[in-house]
Amino acid sequence: MDNITTVDLFCGAGGFSEGFAKAGGFEPLLAVDFDLQATETFKHNHPNINVVCADVSTLDKDKILSLTDNRNVQVVIGGPPCQGFSLAGLRLPDDPKNQLFKEYVRIVDILKPDIFIFENVVGIVSMQRGLVLDAICLEFEKIGYEVSHSIVNSADFGVPQARPRFIMIGSKHGQKIGMPQPTHSAEKNLQSQLFDNALLPHVSVKDALSNLPIIHQGEGSEEVVNLPPMNSYQEMVFGQRNPGKLFNQRATRHSDKIVERYSAMPQGGDIRSLPEELRTKKNNVFRLNEKVASRTITCNFRTDIIHPWMPRGLTTREAARLQSFDDDYQFFGNLTRKAKYLTQDDQVGNAVPPLLAKALANHIKGFL
Repeated sequence: MDNITTVDLFCGAGGFSEGFAKAGGFEPLLAVDFDLQATETFKHNHPNINVVCADVSTLDKDKILSLTDNRNVQVVIGGPPCQGFSLAGLRLPDDPKNQLFKEYVRIVDILKPDIFIFENVVGIVSMQRGLVLDAICLEFEKIGYEVSHSIVNSADFGVPQARPRFIMIGSKHGQKIGMPQPTHSAEKNLQSQLFDNALLPHVSVKDALSNLPIIHQGEGSEEVVNLPPMNSYQEMVFGQRNPGKLFNQRATRHSDKIVERYSAMPQGGDIRSLPEELRTKKNNVFRLNEKVASRTITCNFRTDIIHPWMPRGLTTREAARLQSFDDDYQFFGNLTRKAKYLTQDDQVGNAVPPLLAKALANHIKGFL
């Protein structure tokens, strides 16, 4: 059986494509993103994929078909930024805020895949009291797709992070494709145990991070020797590209006052957990609880998400572990936003967790 052909739009550093590669049985024809640094990261880790750094709006029909060698594309994946949608009735007008989503629809219409997977923020469901989601569904239905959508929790698919994401799956052939069944749960599922189909427990922060080299704030390196795995999750992310290599384990330096603040914050706590004299007006700073899956990894994990055992923010590698990237998946770029391109933090924080993408990839195989 031939491999299933795919195109990855708004591909970023490659989390979606990484998950599809891990699922096996797919042939990526093209990946596109506007950011030069993200595409460089993608190319380095996926040297055999045709990665194009371009604004999708500049790719007309002839160019898209040329880039895919006029092949039949069976699956399109991607998640265009959708913050701040503009709506007129049940229509998404030609507002700049809507343009990237409309480009996604345009390219799906050009390639006419059997299936598309559209990933996004959960807030898309409640935008303008649900009318935006209705309009999005309508846009896909206009070009011939039957759609289903849901909010899924990445932790339910083995990602050590309780990251809720909006997933929409569209099918060209009149069938409604639901969501994959979870493999993990925060609760003991007694009923499933009766049928010998027990869900695994969520992968915790401790499961994910416990064997990483211990470094203090301001320490670390972009490349070190990896330490032996201590559990099945760490074995899984050990990596096959450069086994034994650990990349991007470099911690940001903090002031003495910030170290004092982070030291006083309990696991699972936030700024409100601190004595009054240590608090700041910024409330969205949280310390990870080692016993459970991580909270959502944002692009500000160096300042807003505190290591469970060290008084500092996370490194790129620690955040990537919590996103389910392999240890030898190497990210490039600055650690701070002084450059015009995406930082390592942005690339990790914006990514689709590969294990969630793998679950979606395996799920849709049965419909192709």
